[in-house]
This record gives sequence, structure tokens and C-alpha cells, in this order.
Amino acid sequence: MDDCLTPIHASIHPLLPCARARKPRAGGHLILAALLAAAPGLMAAEWPHLRGPTFNAVSGETGLVESWPEAGPPVLWRIRLGQGYSAIIAVGDRLYTQAQEPAGEFVACLDGATGRILWKRTYDWPWEPEGDWPGPRATPTWHDGRLYFAGAHGLVGCLDAASGRLLWSLNITKKFDGKGTEYGYACSPLVEGGKVFLPVGGEGASVVALDARDGSVAWRVPGAGDGRGSEEASYSPCYPIAVGGKRQIVSFLRNVVVAHDPATGRELWVHRWSSGYDEHASWPVYQEPFLLTCAAFRGGARVLRLKPDAAPELAWESRELSHDIFSSLILDGHIYGFDLHDLQPRETRPGRGRLKCIELASGKVRWETDRTGHVNILAADGKLLLFSDMGELLLARATPARYEELAHTRVFSGQVCWTAPTLRDGRLYVRNQSQAACVYLGDPARLPADALERASPATVMPDVGAERCAVWATWVYAPTLRDVLRWYFFCLGTAFGISALLALAVWLGLRRALPRNVAWATRGAFGLAATAAGVAAPPLLGMESSMFAWPAALFMAFQAAVLAGVWARRYSAWARWAARAALSAFGGVCWGYAWQCRSLYIPIGYGFLTGLLPALPVAWLAARHITTRSRLLGDLVCTLAAFSIYFWSSGLFTVWKTRP
Repeated sequence: MDDCLTPIHASIHPLLPCARARKPRAGGHLILAALLAAAPGLMAAEWPHLRGPTFNAVSGETGLVESWPEAGPPVLWRIRLGQGYSAIIAVGDRLYTQAQEPAGEFVACLDGATGRILWKRTYDWPWEPEGDWPGPRATPTWHDGRLYFAGAHGLVGCLDAASGRLLWSLNITKKFDGKGTEYGYACSPLVEGGKVFLPVGGEGASVVALDARDGSVAWRVPGAGDGRGSEEASYSPCYPIAVGGKRQIVSFLRNVVVAHDPATGRELWVHRWSSGYDEHASWPVYQEPFLLTCAAFRGGARVLRLKPDAAPELAWESRELSHDIFSSLILDGHIYGFDLHDLQPRETRPGRGRLKCIELASGKVRWETDRTGHVNILAADGKLLLFSDMGELLLARATPARYEELAHTRVFSGQVCWTAPTLRDGRLYVRNQSQAACVYLGDPARLPADALERASPATVMPDVGAERCAVWATWVYAPTLRDVLRWYFFCLGTAFGISALLALAVWLGLRRALPRNVAWATRGAFGLAATAAGVAAPPLLGMESSMFAWPAALFMAFQAAVLAGVWARRYSAWARWAARAALSAFGGVCWGYAWQCRSLYIPIGYGFLTGLLPALPVAWLAARHITTRSRLLGDLVCTLAAFSIYFWSSGLFTVWKTRP
């Protein structure tokens, strides 16, 4: 794969931190510490891996601005990078990230001052370039002059950070038959003590440690010693913590949280989180002795109290905090995190939920707000830097007293922003699905004059946080019984109510002019109007949240197909062919309905296909009533009875299937 390396920029800085250097003398550390103490904010710690120098999204930087001008903070540069969700790491004056283009997934080295790409290393085929979520998910890790990466197909490798030269690579998904990462391997490598730690989910290899020098296997473990065998992996990286001064490697797998000794792989403790299918992409967060883990699908949070040489105990659990792809942070004994109300975030609209501050020791909610949208969180200098999935950047005070917003602006638009931000030396590095940008949040006087001249301001957005969240329903993804009841009466009031009025108008207009055919004309008008209203009423009324008037349209197509079947039994062969055509058309309607639910990413929509079978007997009786009797009121009663059985069978199934 060496031939994939693009030409390296000729002037690599001779003092690059990624170049190997002699260890400084002890006195040098003392001098450096004194300089940092005397001049806070002038120098910043490296950001060598995802979530910062201490893996907790908390930066020690100071000197950040309290607000920014009306035009927004200066954006020092923007570049087109390629598809992907990999974050940016910063070491010295170099940045590293991953992305993909048609030629494949690659690791890129950027100049931190300009965003110019210095080298790119292609390592594997692109991941689903035409799919819903294309590109690599993991973030590279810098360690001792080397760069460790993980691709979406499971290829893990090591590059020379200065040149991009490939040193070794290994496909862990293939080698260990990894499971649990079917939507793309997303675990950023953890490098510590000469080893690379990775969740894999293979048989006897739920977690593996590779030798950082050559990629050979240092140890591999099943994942949980509770008699259940190997554990499948998920999307959360390995996380290093210290309990009573002893180092542990924590892995949040599909169904368990487990800790291992980093040297030997010996299991230290295990906590079973769930059973069956589950996903975990958010990081655990730790402040001794408390370890926070949050589940997706509105699964809530748990805090474990860890003990040296003993099993952890559950300190508290709560439904007040659920994550999917974003993680919380802990600052001064408080959790700051976004409680995602949707079962999963989606690209077509902001994720719904509330930003919360929660006491770590007790689980008590100190404050919450819906003004921010779905945000990634980073803390520095007594402030929260909030970067939303819609590309908005917000600055807030980091205090448990209340939510205090200081400023906000928009950095990106048009694409989802699911990548965690990076902060180094006052520069916030952010990206969306195809672009990256550098936003300067430090004192502008510290910037070189030419950097300010090249900078462009971000566009300040109106205060739309609360309004934006209110535009979308609070009951689209995981409905309660009350939500299903709302949908039911919305269907009755729009699809059936409006259609009944139209059918009455047709009957009054034709009952004397066409007395023999008025009944069928009335039925046809009702059916067509109910179908059209079920499809069109929500968007016409500005209620995208009430999308589930769609079941009314689906049911009317179902009733028409059943009616065609009943009618065909009473007539000749050609009528049977017409009935078969109607059934085929209904199959196409079901396929189109499922496709639309998938394209709009509305997973609960599939549940409203399940009630068709339970409703079939009553729908058949209703169709027989329509074909043998002429009373329109009886037709309506039978149709509503069949619809009610269909709707509530589907609705109750959906509530059960999506319950937290």
C-alpha cells in the first residue's frame, strides 16, 4: 500500500513534535511548568487523541473569549476534506484526521495554521460512499511520533506521523471474526504502555491488545467471565482510568461494561448493562470513584462506584440522560450532557432532547434546557463549547447554577455535524460530513496580523434554539400510548372526517341525478379523499410531527385491495385478474411506504405494517358489507371498525417495540 502515499510537503518543520526526540532532563519539566504557570493561556496541551489529553473532553486552556462580535468569531480557514465523521487531533503545528474519497479511505495530515493538506495516506476502500452514513468513523491517535488509525472496514494500522509511511496494518474484524460493528468499525485506537487497545467482539477476542511496535497480538480476552462466553463489541473505544492508583482499561461492549488489566488482560470486573441487540457509541466518563455510562435508544444512564480490588456497585441509574453518538463530560462533580429523546439521531433534522447538568454523586438534575439543540460538548476555561448537529457553535458558562448562554453562531449548514470538536491554543477545529474549519476563540491580539486578514467571520444566527426544537414533534420516534391516541384521532379528524364530509357532498349532489350509482360514487369519493388526506394533511397543516396520518392512507389502500378480492369472487375470470392487479398494486404501496420511512429515517413507521394481518378478518367483513348492502352509514361503521383494529394493533406493537 506504500504506493498510495501522496507526495509529502517539502518543508516539514524540523521541530515537529511527531519527530522522535531525546527525553528532556527533569529540570526541563520544572522550567516548562514554571513558564506555563506564569503565562496561562500562552501554551496549550497537545490533543493527541479523541476527547483530548485526558480522554474527558475537558481542556486546561485559559484565555478564551467571553463572547464574540456580532459577526461571529474569526474562522481562520475552511477546507473540503471528504466524507467521514473522524475528529481532528492536534500535535504541534500539525493536525491529523481521517476521511474518504472515491479512491478510498485515507489518513490526512494538515497544516494547523492554514488547513493545507501536507500528506494523505490511502489505506482501504471507501465505506458505503452512496450510503446514508459514508466514511470512516474513528479518529486517529498520535503517540511517540506514530499515528494509529482504524478504518470502517476494520483495518487498523500504524503510520509514521511525519511522513505518512505505513509501518504495519491488520484487519482486526477479519482476523478475529469481529461482531457488533456492522455499521462500520468506529473505535478509535487507545495507545498506552506500548499497546494498542481495541474492542473487537470476536470469539475469545472481545477485547484485544496489539503490540504498538508491530501490530502483533499482546493479549486477547473473551470480554466477560460470567459464563456467557465472548461478548460482541460496539462503537465505543477502550477507555483508560485509574482506580486507587491502579490503571484499568474499560470497554463498553454491546451488553457489558468490563475492565481489564492493561498489562495482562486479566478481567478486573464486569457489569452487565443489557441483553439482546444493543448499541453503545458514547464514551464512558470517569471521575474517581464514579464511572458514568449512557445507553442509546432512550436506555438511560448508570453510574458505578468503583473500588480497588472489589466489584463495583451501582450508585444510581436514571432515565434523565441517554446518549447515542455524543458523549457527556464531568466537570467539578457535575455531568454536562445532552439527553437525546429520539431513539437515534437523524440527518434530516436536529436531534430532539435537552442539555442537562446532573450531580455526579446523586443523579439529581441541576438544570436543563432545550435551547441548544443536539450538541457535542467540550469544556475549557470555565466555559462549555457546544457544537450542534446542525453546525451551530454555542458558548455557555460552565456552572451548575443555571444555563447561561454567552454567544452563538453558525459554522456549517446543509450537512450533519456529528464529529466531536477539538480545542488547541484557542483554535477550535470542527467538521461536518465533508468540510473542516478552524474557529479562533482566543484573544485576537494573540493572532498574527496575516491570520486575521485571511479570516472570515462566522454568520451569527438568530436565537432559534427553542423554536427550532418546537417545530418538530415531541412524539415522532418512541411513542407512548398518549402519542398513539393523538395519531389515531388525528387520522379520524383529517383523513376520515374530511373525507366523510366530501362523501356527503357527493351523495347530496348525485342522489337524484344518478340514484342507481350514487352509493358507489360516494364510496369512491370517500376512499380517494381519505387516501389523499392521509398523505397530504400533515405537511399541508405544517405538522410534520403528525406524519402518522400515513397509516390512514395505507389502510385505505389495504381496504381497496381486500374489496377487490371480495368483489372478484362474485364475477368472472377477468375480475379475478383485476383483483390480482389490485393486490400487486397494494404490494407496491407497502414497498413505497417502507421506502419513504427509510428515506426519512422514521423507524417506527415500519410498525404500522404489522396491523394489516390482525385487521384482515374485519376488513373482509367490511368489504362484504360494502358489496352486498347499500347503506352508506353501515359502510362507514365497518370501515372505521377495521381501521381501529388495524391502527391499534400497529400502534401497540410500535409502543412495545420502541419502549426504552
